[in-house]
Amino acid sequence: MQKKQLEAAASFVSDRLKYEPTGHDAAHIDRVRQLACHMANQEGGSQFVIEMAAIVHDVIDEKLSSEWRISPKQLELQLLSWEVHTRDIRYIMDIITTMSFRHRHKQNRPISLEGAIVQDADRLDAIGATGIARVFTYAGAKGEPHYTKDTQQGSVLKHMEEKLLKLKDLMNTRSGKQLAEERHDLMSLFIKTWKEECGLTDE
Repeated sequence: MQKKQLEAAASFVSDRLKYEPTGHDAAHIDRVRQLACHMANQEGGSQFVIEMAAIVHDVIDEKLSSEWRISPKQLELQLLSWEVHTRDIRYIMDIITTMSFRHRHKQNRPISLEGAIVQDADRLDAIGATGIARVFTYAGAKGEPHYTKDTQQGSVLKHMEEKLLKLKDLMNTRSGKQLAEERHDLMSLFIKTWKEECGLTDE
């Protein structure tokens, strides 16, 4: 039963986000799902809740335009239509509505193991080679420059330095911390080399 529920959700989300242009597309969902399942095998927790939360985590994200996004209530109704238990729906919705980077200061209670795993998996996909590709995709879709002297304007470089380079130290789980090390180092090297090539260093 759970396998059918997961595949129904995966098919729905894939169809919904297949052409999403900012890097929160179906391929991103697949990678986060695989990472979350890999980490769950090492960390424990409810495999079903972790995998389902990974599949649906971005379909309600406010960063997405209304063309791709659905409301939390619509997602809850979809989960009910797939006959997901109401207890699991509450758990899944709690995970995906509190896991984003912008909510990191709003957590007034300890994050659950399942939430920690899904959050780590999503953050891992934002760093390393994949993270580099995604940040340029996002900037292109939003019309943001690669870099700028205007400190008030968003750019790829600003996003990397002010957000993405912080993710390694925000990992929750042992496996997340381990996987983040190499990805962080690769992104750090890329930024250093890129800034040198563009004449953005102070030296």
